[in-house]
Amino acid sequence: MSGAACAAARADVPERGLVAPPRRLAAALLAAAALGCSSTREHVAPPSPEVGAAPPAPTAPRPAEAAAPAPAAPRVGDAPLARPPELELLRPEDGPYAHFFAALRALEQGRRKDHVRVAWLGDSHAAADFWSGAVRTALQRRFGDGGVGFVHLGYAAYRHDGARLTADGKWRTRPKAPGGSTPVDDGVFGLGGILFSAHQGPARAEITVTGAGPSTRLLWDVCFRSSAPTDELAVTIEGGPSEILRGAAGDDPGALQHAKLASVGATKLGVVPSGAPELCGLIVEADPEVKPGVVLDTLGINGARLATPLRWNELAWAAELGRRSPELVVLEYGTNEAGDVTTDPSLYAKQLAELLARTRRVEPDADCLVLAPTDRRDAPERTPVVRDVLRDAAREGGCAFWDTYEAMGGRGSIETWYRERPPRASRDGVHLTFRGYRELGVKLSNEILERYRP
Repeated sequence: MSGAACAAARADVPERGLVAPPRRLAAALLAAAALGCSSTREHVAPPSPEVGAAPPAPTAPRPAEAAAPAPAAPRVGDAPLARPPELELLRPEDGPYAHFFAALRALEQGRRKDHVRVAWLGDSHAAADFWSGAVRTALQRRFGDGGVGFVHLGYAAYRHDGARLTADGKWRTRPKAPGGSTPVDDGVFGLGGILFSAHQGPARAEITVTGAGPSTRLLWDVCFRSSAPTDELAVTIEGGPSEILRGAAGDDPGALQHAKLASVGATKLGVVPSGAPELCGLIVEADPEVKPGVVLDTLGINGARLATPLRWNELAWAAELGRRSPELVVLEYGTNEAGDVTTDPSLYAKQLAELLARTRRVEPDADCLVLAPTDRRDAPERTPVVRDVLRDAAREGGCAFWDTYEAMGGRGSIETWYRERPPRASRDGVHLTFRGYRELGVKLSNEILERYRP
């Protein structure tokens, strides 16, 4: 069995507090049990020492441990699974946000014991996490802070709201052009679509979570990919010992691996690779057993188009999405497509439909929100055409649609925004400034919350 297929079977087994639908859970358990797949390891780092306390005694690094075998599939006659509280809170009037709003109600009423997760896929508008960050802030302010979510490690030109990131040494990416549309290698690049590895000499990547309180219990989920038994990843959490992560025994080389760690009062994590392991991202969340909230994973890639996630290995990416089990998937594309003047815009409807199909094959109940492209100075005629194609495809796919183009002011708004002082758009006539992205995030989150009814 290939590592990618093995990972897909593992990921369908729920690891969270919310009970999965019986049919999906049974199928996932049967698949995992039949394949004997398991590559998730869990470690708990001790709390940070109090000020003035003696430092913890050093401990020898140890290899990552293999998880327990997958549980047996349920037998005929077993007790039925508990009914998720969200199902009792579904309201037809919520339309395309029905499951997302039901999950928020369950959270607000204290009936949900896990985070409500949002996955935001997109292009460079999302990559800087200004637009998506404003939406995250608004949702977390209302429903509770579940953490920063997905973060890239080893990415020098990268930022994320709520975290400080550094990448020392030389790092390389795979694929070399992450935002491309042509299939490359085996297509297994993790949830965020990019792998990072050390290149020519020592390297270190570090993250500091800036919004966590001094007593917050954080859960850290490190994703990596090994190609040889000698590949290692040293992970250090502030106040705790280092852990040496290696590929799980029995897994095929190249399988995506996940190691889970926990800490209390620690906000910094560092990784140092040895050999050629590749980093496929980090998930940082507050412990939902303490207090569940909202988590928004930003998965934007510079230069990405709808065709970009379609070039990834579907089974491997579905496994990673299944681990997150989002209640809402946001698809923010179209601005780069508006600049592709030789492409028939009708193609984008087919690509959106396929991306939705891939998502629903692993998360059939997840709601979806499609965002229109922003205005472009060099594509005044084509941008509204692309907008219309995505709008119609969103409705055909049962998704909500938000007209970014209209929210900016329509044709010529990018130039108006640039000439303002301070400007809301960048000089290149494509991107926005911090102020412009934040304004879109506030408008979008306000519209979502205005539609929500407790």
